[in-house]
Amino acid sequence: MTAWSENLTLLLFIATPIVIAFGLRCFFRKVRSTETRVRWGRLVFGNTLVLLFLLSCILPGGEIYYRFFVDTTDSLGFTKICERWVARHWRTNAAGCRDNIEYAPAIQPGHRRLTFIGDSFTAGHGINRVEDRFANRLRALHPDWEVHLLANVGLDTQAEINLLNKVFYRHYQLDEVVLVYCLNDVCDLLMAPGEPFEGKLPGVDETGPWFTRGSYFLDLYNQRYKASRNPFVRDYFSFVKEGYRGKYWEAQKKRLAKFHELVESHGGHLSVVTFPFLHALGSKYEYEFAHRELDGFWEGLHVPHLDLLPVYAGFSSRSLTVNAHDAHPNELANRLAADAIQKKLWPGFTNTRIASTNH
Repeated sequence: MTAWSENLTLLLFIATPIVIAFGLRCFFRKVRSTETRVRWGRLVFGNTLVLLFLLSCILPGGEIYYRFFVDTTDSLGFTKICERWVARHWRTNAAGCRDNIEYAPAIQPGHRRLTFIGDSFTAGHGINRVEDRFANRLRALHPDWEVHLLANVGLDTQAEINLLNKVFYRHYQLDEVVLVYCLNDVCDLLMAPGEPFEGKLPGVDETGPWFTRGSYFLDLYNQRYKASRNPFVRDYFSFVKEGYRGKYWEAQKKRLAKFHELVESHGGHLSVVTFPFLHALGSKYEYEFAHRELDGFWEGLHVPHLDLLPVYAGFSSRSLTVNAHDAHPNELANRLAADAIQKKLWPGFTNTRIASTNH
């Protein structure tokens, strides 16, 4: 939606209560001048005009508030507010990754490299400043290391494998590699053509009704209404549990093993960090069995695995997520993740080996 149409929508919202107020003024002046007793029809019409005026005042107020003062995201990036947040805060480097530094393919002589690979949790969806992400916090603690983030919104395990092959083609060198794993990284298997959950989530490019397209206010509440009607959006990937059972889990284990093989065969050393579903934290967390499956799998491959579920124990979902409608980790969750990586994984990074200058 172009800026002129959004501006036109705002002008119409501002003009509507003005026009109705003018109509009210004319109506009551006419009533006072022509009748001593108001008829029922005119009374109903007048009250209707008053109600329309009051309702119309909500439109410009809501539009101004959500357009100019709300700067945040939603979980799936559906709303115009989220699109504007991306335009304001999402800056990419030459590698196409959200960061404030550039990445060189070759490791600089005398340096070590740590490469995080992941999706929106790694890229920092909902985090305004990249300096507040867990990877950037670690970069600040270890200026002698090259800390890179090969991450983007929506990447699943297969897309991350494809990403590795792409950077290898560009002669990108590996040293320490951390796969930042989210439980929904298996979802593409469940949503593939012919699978039970095909098409259950709406596409991010779907447009709303015509009367919402120029409005941040109406678009927001239209999207929230649609989300409330879609059980898979409302429960935020509740079906992901199926990805850690039966044929889907077997297929996912093969992909994760392939990812590990790719890293090792290109001179890298793999570790894994697993994020829980932050929106579902609590005594009745439904995905704990998936964490156990992942922990056992990585243990079998002798890959260091940091599960962040215990790290976030005792914290509420509200305190760790971006907002009530965005379940991505906020600044506190990122800080806790950075502290855990520093404590649990970093000693392994420094002790496993010393990268050679021609690595």
